[in-house]
Amino acid sequence: MKKLYTFFILSCLAFLNIIAQEQNRTQWFIGGGANSMLALNGSGNKHAGGKVSFGAWINNYNGFRVNLEATNIWMKNDFTAFSYGAGAEWMVNLFSLKPYDPERKFFLNAFIGIGYNHYTLDKDFNKHYRSINDINGNLSIQPIYKLGATSSLFVEPGIRVNTKFYDFDQKDHVYLNVTLSAGIIFNL
Repeated sequence: MKKLYTFFILSCLAFLNIIAQEQNRTQWFIGGGANSMLALNGSGNKHAGGKVSFGAWINNYNGFRVNLEATNIWMKNDFTAFSYGAGAEWMVNLFSLKPYDPERKFFLNAFIGIGYNHYTLDKDFNKHYRSINDINGNLSIQPIYKLGATSSLFVEPGIRVNTKFYDFDQKDHVYLNVTLSAGIIFNL
């Protein structure tokens, strides 16, 4: 029975995707802005930096984007770290029942994705290591205000799951961060 439900759901999604692709062309975009994060596990980690995104709407319903980011991290006891990374995300237009209206000024998108980050820690932070890599997962929502035919402003709050890169004994344990990005998007 589970296989039947899974097949039915995938068939419906494929059908909607085919219908949507017949009516629309791929829309490429580039975006960028400020990026910040705050740890929710009591570690006191605060991140601030920048993010650049490249992506494409395959149709009016869904698309994909790639993010590049660099952040400075402030940790407890006046330690700092630097992080850079990349991620890939699937995008969904939450107004998909009426996806494109040339007069519409407000859009709402949702993202789910996975990413990679490299952290470089202060040399005095830990004797065992100065850098670490991790894989993270994220979920976010993006309200967009359309400025014109090719540009829009966005704010993107979200949640990211990271490993404890700053704790040598528990570096494989995970914790949650609240994220916030804001910037501008240009359609190509």
